[in-house]
Amino acid sequence: MMKQTALAAALCAVLAPAAGAKGVEGKQVTVLGRDWVVAPVEDAPGRYSATRMNLEHLAFRPPAVLTARQAVRAIRTATGCRVNLDTMVRNITGTYYAQVICRN
Repeated sequence: MMKQTALAAALCAVLAPAAGAKGVEGKQVTVLGRDWVVAPVEDAPGRYSATRMNLEHLAFRPPAVLTARQAVRAIRTATGCRVNLDTMVRNITGTYYAQVICRN
């Protein structure tokens, strides 16, 4: 059974088209080997979203660090500002939203 599951997963990975970050607005950054796209939220000034791009289609691999910490690092790297952790939320698709604190 394990061989069949592994074979099916490998076949799906080969046949599925790669979901690249082409056409995605925002800045692409790498945090701990994971690619993130950080973009400002249109409705709220000073609010950013961070979405991890799972290009390898490995849904169940263990993260090197919790994804919330990776999202904070991605937003900090892309914007150069600190993240207000009290405003950070995650939606059902795995995108993190947070307000940033920038020094002038």
